[in-house]
Amino acid sequence: MITKATPAESPVAEQIYAVSQAAYKLEAMRIGYAEFPPLRESLDELRRSPDTFLVFHQAGRIVGALSFDRHTGPVTITRLVVSPTHHRQGIATALLAELEHRLAPVAQFKVTTAQANTPAVLLYQRLGYSPAGISVSPEEIPLLHLLKSP
Repeated sequence: MITKATPAESPVAEQIYAVSQAAYKLEAMRIGYAEFPPLRESLDELRRSPDTFLVFHQAGRIVGALSFDRHTGPVTITRLVVSPTHHRQGIATALLAELEHRLAPVAQFKVTTAQANTPAVLLYQRLGYSPAGISVSPEEIPLLHLLKSP
């Protein structure tokens, strides 16, 4: 089940944080960058996030989360994480579909991921996101920017 969530609420924030940290540790290993910037996010920073969150519940626990910012231009996906023990179950796809259902057909969607994060790149491309540019983070991580238009 997917619901909107507020990370300012303690149990919600703690579960999103745990899923995020586990997912980002795996991504850091996948892209070969141990000091992956999202791993530096604190629980307090997550609680203060101005983003809107959708969470995927399974057996009463949050096992996936998507956050987005829709205040400027395209809707920017700022986080898409799934617990590593729940990969390959369609959770990321379901979260993206829910976001599009809630905001489409008028919204354009934008996301950035590490260029070396092949599973994420393939997921976005399979769902209709097109490469829109490449950049390098301040930490020298090659990034791929993707867009999906209505």
